[in-house]
Amino acid sequence: MPNSTRGLRRLTYVLVLMLVIGTATPAAATPPTTTKAAEATRHGTVGWDTFRRLDRLAEIGRDAKALQFSSFDRGDGNNDGFEGTYSCLAESDAGCVIADHTGAGEITSIWFTRDGGDVSKTGKITIELDGKTVVDAPLQDLVDGKLGAPFTYPLVANADQSSGGVYVKVPMPYRSRMKITTQHNPYFHHVNYRTFADPEGIATFDPADQALDVIETLRAAGTADPKPEQPNPRTVDQITKIAPGASAVLAESGTAGALTGIKIKLPQLAVTPVDRTRTAPKKPSPSGLDPRKARWIRPDLRTAAATEETRLSDEILAKTRLKITFDGDETVDVPLGEFFGSGLGLYPVKSLMFGMDVKTRTLTAWWLMPYAGSARVELYNGTGTELRGATSSVAISDNPSWAEQLADGTVGHFRATANREHTAFGLDHLFLETSGTGRVVGVAQTVEGLIPTGNQRNYLEGDERLFVDGSASPDQHGTGTEDFYEGGWYFNRGTFSAPLTGNPSHELAGGGCEFDCTGLYRLLLADGIDFESKIRFGIEHGPGNDADAIEGSTTFWYGSPDRTLEWTDSLDIGDSTSESEHGYSAPAPGEVITATSRYEGIDGPAEPITLDGRAAADQVSFTLAVAEDNRGVLLRRLSDQAVPYQAAKVTVDGKDAGVWRQPLGNETRRWLDDGYPLPAALTAGKKAITVTLDPADGGKWHAAAYQALSRRPAAPDTEDPGAVAGLAADAGESTAITLSWTAATDDDYAPRYEVHASTTAGFTPSDDTLVGVSRGPGYVHAELDVRQTWHYRVRAVDAAGHAGPYSDEVSATTGDTLRIEAESLFADATATAPLQVQGNCCGVAWSGGAQLWFTPTSADQTVTLTFELATAGSYTLTGAQTLAGDYGINELILDGERLGEPFDAYNSPEVKISDPIAYGSRELAAGKHTLVLHVTGKNPDSTSYMAGLDYLQLELAD
Repeated sequence: MPNSTRGLRRLTYVLVLMLVIGTATPAAATPPTTTKAAEATRHGTVGWDTFRRLDRLAEIGRDAKALQFSSFDRGDGNNDGFEGTYSCLAESDAGCVIADHTGAGEITSIWFTRDGGDVSKTGKITIELDGKTVVDAPLQDLVDGKLGAPFTYPLVANADQSSGGVYVKVPMPYRSRMKITTQHNPYFHHVNYRTFADPEGIATFDPADQALDVIETLRAAGTADPKPEQPNPRTVDQITKIAPGASAVLAESGTAGALTGIKIKLPQLAVTPVDRTRTAPKKPSPSGLDPRKARWIRPDLRTAAATEETRLSDEILAKTRLKITFDGDETVDVPLGEFFGSGLGLYPVKSLMFGMDVKTRTLTAWWLMPYAGSARVELYNGTGTELRGATSSVAISDNPSWAEQLADGTVGHFRATANREHTAFGLDHLFLETSGTGRVVGVAQTVEGLIPTGNQRNYLEGDERLFVDGSASPDQHGTGTEDFYEGGWYFNRGTFSAPLTGNPSHELAGGGCEFDCTGLYRLLLADGIDFESKIRFGIEHGPGNDADAIEGSTTFWYGSPDRTLEWTDSLDIGDSTSESEHGYSAPAPGEVITATSRYEGIDGPAEPITLDGRAAADQVSFTLAVAEDNRGVLLRRLSDQAVPYQAAKVTVDGKDAGVWRQPLGNETRRWLDDGYPLPAALTAGKKAITVTLDPADGGKWHAAAYQALSRRPAAPDTEDPGAVAGLAADAGESTAITLSWTAATDDDYAPRYEVHASTTAGFTPSDDTLVGVSRGPGYVHAELDVRQTWHYRVRAVDAAGHAGPYSDEVSATTGDTLRIEAESLFADATATAPLQVQGNCCGVAWSGGAQLWFTPTSADQTVTLTFELATAGSYTLTGAQTLAGDYGINELILDGERLGEPFDAYNSPEVKISDPIAYGSRELAAGKHTLVLHVTGKNPDSTSYMAGLDYLQLELAD
């Protein structure tokens, strides 16, 4: 087997908290667990077969990779399209290039919005596939259906049909290149596409194929099974009652086959009433609302006061759980309502794979659910009321071929993963985080906003983020929650239910919702997300993960715990030892350049990373170890994307492998982790491959590292990560201690790390000493006190849960400067007016990524905060506040005494952060202290009395 542990100097960089960095040398490839010969890569269903062959929905282990181009703010703010700053990859005489991929692939979904959903000012859209123009028409005409089939509803939709957004869901495969251009800047957009390792079996999209059968199937969504008829069908029907806390078995099977449908009718369900005498405000309160989003057209009707019947109905859908066990493994345990498309209550849902019929109180789903030997469907009653007269019908297809397909890993068991949580500041709500091999095919989401005033739908500002197979860069990064569900402007045309996406419910205060609640779903069929080792898929709550909410979700997917992607080698560009051992050669490699920047789209603190690399102007060549039984190789690159549209011709062992063209660019978040698939025809049966990259298009090709990830037969991860070495701790002048270490070896692309800490030397790590888990080889232990000594030990833990040995112990002593981030005091704060944590926005970046935001509408309002000091002494105090056109005058009072002079926070027109404000010196005792922010008035030019506190800093004098 290839020696994959040779010659990598670990890249030196400042710690990254909650970030995957794939530059460690992996462990040697394990022997194959099967004698089956290496197979050609499989694309899965392509083009119209995605909808015609839903009997193949369970396929996994394919070579498809789901990616996205979008207009998201590259600086991690919320300017996702308002000015069109990030909307164009490039501009040409033809207009704005919004998507460009070289290689085999398929466009799976295109979404736009602007001007409240009117996209006519975008002008024409031109779609080019393999050198042919397949669409060249005004965008508004396209989404209005004026081009005719296949570009007709529901494969395209305008803003009336998709509530503020427009989309094109026609699958468009291509063999060598696709490019999408709009005549004018489109502002907000997504283009979802997937790539394949080779074009074998792919036919370029033909717009002359009207696909009328697919359109007919989609238009019947929610009323009929969309799959082809399955062999040996039978149904198991039940009528039952279920006591509180009890379960009932709806169906069981003891032979190989598949569940093909589940129908449940509950007479106790009730439709949420609507008060038609009052509607939602035409615009939300301006407090906190970006004025560029105040484009409302048709407000929703308000939900009426809940009745006893609707409260019980909502409770049944939220607390009754559907549980399904396949082959002894329970893979489904989810709230009943979300499984059928609506977690808020009984609302009309007409999705292709599930539906709710409010008239008959019937819930139906048509997922394909194969099993090798046994299946069991149960309904658990988590309410306090007996479920009476529950009627169920479970459709089963007896088919022994499923046992073989499950055994050889070509299909996976059906799974539905539920996650309900009170959101945490700075962290995404996770739809799915798991290891193994699989494919995500849909999401249903329920959001209960907890914002009492102002923009109560601010939670919809959150973007979806997807990281597949250990990538440090997001494979997909969206522009907003309603955008992910392909609406727009907070769903400004009201609720809707379409075959592939929907917002079936929106409840406002007065009904079963305290403030503002939303129910959502999206099927991911053509745009399904394949993964081969791990996945992390989530969504923000608010523009900076700062909106208070209870988020629930059910993610539909197929999978196996065995992985099919193994890390087999890595090359560190710029390190002479690593370059020599990998045969790196280049006539003009470029000098070694060291730079510090960040990756895009990381939830949690994104610390600076320092990498060294080269920008080659001429051909480079190197050798990487691969698994001999590989079924293709994913070649990954860590690079600097400050310059966009880098391209290189690729050859493998002298054979043409296409052009690696990466149009993405970012001057502020410069690091990029991207990949290029190499087909099995170029790699199978080899222990190593020699890759040659020849910069194309007259530009340079930057790289800091390359990795080889070998696609292999499915096998479990049985290896423990290696030891963590080189642990170092550095405190500097602050009270945050930065840890860094040499990344551990493993056969998985990037293990996580448990960080243990204690103030006692020689401590034994335990659950009580665990202070954090990082996704990269480093950690920042923050919010400590001054002059404290801490001791640390770290170990690596891989995605399968295997743990390596603990590192040796190191220690560090904090400095004299304590910075208290104001938002960290929110939990115990009291206030006389609305108070919330606000993440980075409006063109500013606060010290800890957020500020404490106080929004009174009159003077003489206060916020009371408390903090504790462990060390008494004389402290010099400084702080920072926010200035804006609607901010007032305030004073800070510490332990009853005012700090400095009143602060006038008015500034117009831009929002900005103050320079450090000097508050003098104070003798402070150890223990609890009280800080009061008192709004005393406002500048005559200010429009309100708001205040924003960034931080308070205390420096201990000698």
